[in-house]
Amino acid sequence: MSKPLETIKVSAGEDLLAFIPHMVGYWPESSVVCIGMMGKKLQATMRLDLPPEEADARDTEHFATIAATQLANDKTSDGCLIAIFGRRDWLNPNDQPHAKLFRAFRKAFAAHGLPVQDAWYIGTENWRSLACTDAKCCPWPGKSNVSIRESFVNAEFVFRGSMIGEAPKDQVRQLTAVRDVDFVAAVVAAGEQSRGPLGRNGCGQDQLTATLQAWQFSVELWPKPPDAHMCAFLLASLADPTVRDCVIMLLATSGEYALAGAVGLWLSGSDTEDTAYPVNWYGGNQAAGKPLRMELATEELIQEAAHDFSSFLVGSTAPRIPGEQPHLLDWERLDGAEPFLHFLARASDSPEKAPVLCILGWIQWCKGRGSWAGEYFQACLVHQPGYRLAFLLDQLLSAGHVADCAKDRTTAWHREEQPQESHRDEAA
Repeated sequence: MSKPLETIKVSAGEDLLAFIPHMVGYWPESSVVCIGMMGKKLQATMRLDLPPEEADARDTEHFATIAATQLANDKTSDGCLIAIFGRRDWLNPNDQPHAKLFRAFRKAFAAHGLPVQDAWYIGTENWRSLACTDAKCCPWPGKSNVSIRESFVNAEFVFRGSMIGEAPKDQVRQLTAVRDVDFVAAVVAAGEQSRGPLGRNGCGQDQLTATLQAWQFSVELWPKPPDAHMCAFLLASLADPTVRDCVIMLLATSGEYALAGAVGLWLSGSDTEDTAYPVNWYGGNQAAGKPLRMELATEELIQEAAHDFSSFLVGSTAPRIPGEQPHLLDWERLDGAEPFLHFLARASDSPEKAPVLCILGWIQWCKGRGSWAGEYFQACLVHQPGYRLAFLLDQLLSAGHVADCAKDRTTAWHREEQPQESHRDEAA
């Protein structure tokens, strides 16, 4: 974008509602969106799947409490806005969709010091304020949703280069679907050389070092794509959950730090056979191009890496020693790794694809993008039913758990294309 990221002023209801799909990346459907506020400044945005209207009072209150608890993690917020994207229009003043849920939200957010300052219901065709049922002020059935798409804020976001995409499920499918069946066949054939050795000796010290070297070299060389032999080697290496976790650490920090963490946690052992290397990639063994050096690693560094290894996997950046600065996830490195992982996912249509989808879901979970994470986890479970890490993280999502690193502004991921701040004047 050529235009600086300056404050966007939100002065009408349609402006505020136009802000939402740009923040979540798509037009929400069957969703409730909560936006924290600090005075008139818009803060964190949170989207949740809309529960059924027929849900009983206890489930509704529990859902509202989870939402309020999560938004309250932003300690700078002192109020909130609510937008309910429903499955039908609100045509009858006496038949407010999700009225029970809205009452529960008002109560739960007020209890957490985030009183609801304004709220809207967005149906399939029209939207209207939840605070006003006066037909003279707000005629039925409300304003057309077209007014949201034609608002000043939507035009400003588009001008800045922000586009509203399809729903996460559709985008995940497009990003990871096989596009070249001949290349996939070549990967399958090449994998015959890697699966056995890596399956038997994946956590051997020399083998793990070589595997991480190959991963680091491939990620750093991207967008130059690996050939079928390299794809097969990388996919086969992820069959071992310990190697997969080391790769996650590598993507979030560096190959050296991942290896130091593995050493500190005693994750590698003695090699049981000769080290396997990827072959025939531009004429040689790429692992030799980026050696990982551990000889200069101090005991303190190894201990820190071991702590971060365990913490990062569960979405935490808490320091090893209380009071110290947290060791942050390398968001720039993770952002750069995503297209590489998409390429790798498209190189397979077998159960070997599952770990790649799980890692992509983990990245989204750490970013606080639960909708995206859930779609990757579900795609992972389709390719390998019962895949444990995806199943466990998906269960955390279902329970409303957000990664700790996404709750703190100092450790959270921030999209570069988002405006640095947005202010609300008076939303109608």
